[in-house]
Amino acid sequence: MKVIVTQPAYFAGDNPDCKIANFLLGELQKAPTESLIVLPEYSNAGGISDIESEKRAMPRAKEMLKASSKIAKENSAYVAINVLENRDGKIKNSTYLFDKEGEVAFIYDKIHLPPSEIALGVEYGNGDCTCDLEGIRFGFLTCYDVYFNEQIEYLASQKCDIILIPGYQRGESVDIIRAQARLIAFRCNSFVAKASYSMDSDERGGCSMIVSPDGKILADMGKDIGSAAVELDPKYKYLRTAGYGGKMIRNDDFINEGLRPQVFEDN
Repeated sequence: MKVIVTQPAYFAGDNPDCKIANFLLGELQKAPTESLIVLPEYSNAGGISDIESEKRAMPRAKEMLKASSKIAKENSAYVAINVLENRDGKIKNSTYLFDKEGEVAFIYDKIHLPPSEIALGVEYGNGDCTCDLEGIRFGFLTCYDVYFNEQIEYLASQKCDIILIPGYQRGESVDIIRAQARLIAFRCNSFVAKASYSMDSDERGGCSMIVSPDGKILADMGKDIGSAAVELDPKYKYLRTAGYGGKMIRNDDFINEGLRPQVFEDN
């Protein structure tokens, strides 16, 4: 499978949400057949941060979702796209996964919401963050979710093959962004495909990347603009010894077998 992550520039000028949406639509058009393409958080409302502008941008979600469905069907590809939308009368931070027929295979609603989304009135997700599609188990995290081990531990227990992370993280350091993606991949024994925004800085934001289950970064866009692609086997798992000289074992199982949560329950 060819996995692709996209990274637009974070525009600070006029109509940044329109520019970002148009850029992402252009990158979608380039998606090759039999691929998985991952777009960043707020594909329809990127580059803006005030509540009224975000509300005005929400209707564009329908255009972005329609285009994603079309590309998925025409190219027999998986498309993962995040939108800020009004769905069923409620504001949602939604990641859609389209299958190769252009149908919605899964919708993940962001579980952990930062203060800005709480102020906007975004509704919390219900915790459903995995889906199986054509023999591949997909896991989902969105931006702020990556800070919370409770969700990462749950995904580790679900034996995901690929974890999709539409991100923003405009103010986060590149060292932290890279460390988070590598640790998630290593703990969950899963590929990580993270798409974000270039902040035109070597210190903050950007770093759309693809990471293997052993924690190795296979592609890292830094502050580049465009897309990065990696050919991979989604069923690959990192095997290690169960302690020095021990038998070979899945890395996630090695960690799971040593867990002792009961020790801390009364502390």
